[in-house]
Amino acid sequence: MARKQIVDFGWGYEQGFGYSQAVRVGDLVIVAGQMPCDAGANLVAPGDIKGQTRKVFENMKAVLAAAGLGLEDLVEIVSYHTDMTTLGDVAAVKSEFLHSDFPAWTALGVTGLALPGQLIEIKATAAAR
Repeated sequence: MARKQIVDFGWGYEQGFGYSQAVRVGDLVIVAGQMPCDAGANLVAPGDIKGQTRKVFENMKAVLAAAGLGLEDLVEIVSYHTDMTTLGDVAAVKSEFLHSDFPAWTALGVTGLALPGQLIEIKATAAAR
């Protein structure tokens, strides 16, 4: 089995929680649930699903770049939503970042997320070409 490699995103706050932003094993990069936060772990765009979704994709893009990959390398997405009626807004923002060869996507409704006011979190898997 391939040895795992921690992908250092450079923010550092995840160390206090005991997790990695991403782990590479062979050709796969597993990206931890990305929250709509800035480098200081502050929630971005409270109450704005489009703004939060945009920040999540920006964070995911940066994490993948640290692993030498991009959003076009995504093969699976799992998203967590506090309000499933906002899926249309999430899809609209997704279209700003993903244009073709879409990854498999599972959307789950949840009763809450880590931060007060957090509306979405997305985890993903990418594969090197």
